[in-house]
Amino acid sequence: MNRTHAIKQAYLIQVKRIDENTVEAWRDPHQLILNAKKGDNKRGFNAVETLLAAHGTCILTNINDFSKKMRLNLDDATVELQALRTDTPPKVIAINYKLTITSAEPIEKLEELYALSIKWGTVSNTLADALKINGKLIIVLPK
Repeated sequence: MNRTHAIKQAYLIQVKRIDENTVEAWRDPHQLILNAKKGDNKRGFNAVETLLAAHGTCILTNINDFSKKMRLNLDDATVELQALRTDTPPKVIAINYKLTITSAEPIEKLEELYALSIKWGTVSNTLADALKINGKLIIVLPK
């Protein structure tokens, strides 16, 4: 079955080679300096780390949005991500992550928050169509 999707939003950024080691990505007025030299991490995130950061940012953006809509108080939220890569062909085959939420809210509500945040994530949904994603929610009570 061939499905068509109505385009709701388009994203546009520019990425420019600064030198043999560095690229700059920007969308006015913001910029990211990224590493463009294999095996060197002195200039910033490499492409895979940038992909992981995008996924983590997607999750936390939805955590922020849905926690407000659900009127949940969160003390902290952190995502730790790991990409698994093959060499031949070079590609990321899986992403593992842990989302740690510190909150005194009921566990059921935090689990619902997590589920909604994954379900409605643009980057999360895109990546899930392309590779294996293993996520884990960790709930920590505040001290």
